[in-house]
Amino acid sequence: MILGILSDTHGYLHPAFKDLFKDADYILHAGDIGSPDVLRQLETIAPTIAVRGNIDGEVFYETPKLEHRKLGSIRVTIVHNAGDIIRPAFDLRSRILKAPTDLLISGHYHGYWCTEIPSDHGNVLWISPGAAGNSGHHRERTALRLTIPDGAQRTGSLVQDAKLEKINLGPRTFDD
Repeated sequence: MILGILSDTHGYLHPAFKDLFKDADYILHAGDIGSPDVLRQLETIAPTIAVRGNIDGEVFYETPKLEHRKLGSIRVTIVHNAGDIIRPAFDLRSRILKAPTDLLISGHYHGYWCTEIPSDHGNVLWISPGAAGNSGHHRERTALRLTIPDGAQRTGSLVQDAKLEKINLGPRTFDD
């Protein structure tokens, strides 16, 4: 299974996503979408699961803030703000990771990281894809592709089975 992972588009979708995610089974957007057009364009590439971020206004009120899904054999949780690896959100374990989770996707901080954290249900791979849009304090626009082998089971850490590719979309600009 191939997952295209992005966050913080802030209303801008880089044209490269059409090719970068063309073979994705799902696209996961971790909030701060910014425009319904972003989701419409992503849906033309692959089925898209998105959560609402702090800049997503009235048009996104029906978009959930927290999403738990089982994709193949992998339990995925998507939320916009789970804190960061130094200062996790106060409710990370009590609310965000309340459901059994193998893979946590979060945005908000406009930075990339991939780390393992403990939860009440075992270790969780926590990924932040950085920011893919042109608004914010980031310098480079990034997204991720996560390839999970068929039949991957939760046997400790997803890290051993999965291949994570960081996609660099170039510097943040306003002329694309």
